[in-house]
Amino acid sequence: MRGLLAVISTGLTLTPVLAAQGISPETTRTLSEVSEMGRSTIKPDALPRSLTFEESDDPTVAAHSVATHQPLRAARKAAEKAEHLANRKQHSEAAAQYRIAVALDPLYFEAWNNLALELQDAGRMDEAEQVFRRLMQSNPEHVLVFTNLAALLGGQKRYAEAEVVARDAMKLHSYSFKANFVMGTLLVSRGKWSDEAKTKLQYAQVRYPEAKTLLEHWLNHGPDKGVPN
Repeated sequence: MRGLLAVISTGLTLTPVLAAQGISPETTRTLSEVSEMGRSTIKPDALPRSLTFEESDDPTVAAHSVATHQPLRAARKAAEKAEHLANRKQHSEAAAQYRIAVALDPLYFEAWNNLALELQDAGRMDEAEQVFRRLMQSNPEHVLVFTNLAALLGGQKRYAEAEVVARDAMKLHSYSFKANFVMGTLLVSRGKWSDEAKTKLQYAQVRYPEAKTLLEHWLNHGPDKGVPN
């Protein structure tokens, strides 16, 4: 599937926001690659839980109680078909298959998460947002859904709402690299070159080179120079 981690969705759909402010094509490409990590991997031989993708990024994951869930075989088959369609950029068709998967197994987090992202890629933003918000309530242990929704809202220039969601992510997953990256990037995209943004980006740079790029520009040129080009 398309990997996992989302700062961004089509991931850190903050990518076009930063690009519009003059960020370099190279950094924009990097952000696009990171955005592909908003997906939940669906594999027949995967562990019977939905955190494989988050464990490498979110050191708080072990502190949260996460019930194991083995998807029903028929639901997993539908999700695998959806994944193949998504890889061919057939987003509406992929979303339809994910709907079958979650109808068969309503507890299938990966399929729900990816359904929202396929809806987003198909341009059905309202539906995608609804799915993400439901997941935030039902699966708050997954920082991925918070960062995916913050990215979607940021991509729509709904920055104040995106910041609220990012702050919710920070409350639940304060040591998540991606949550810190999303928070810091959102603040910068709003022109808030604050100590808070700096702290978030300094933490996130362990996983995200783009955070380091923003910090270096900040130190070398100051916030008045805007985002690096």
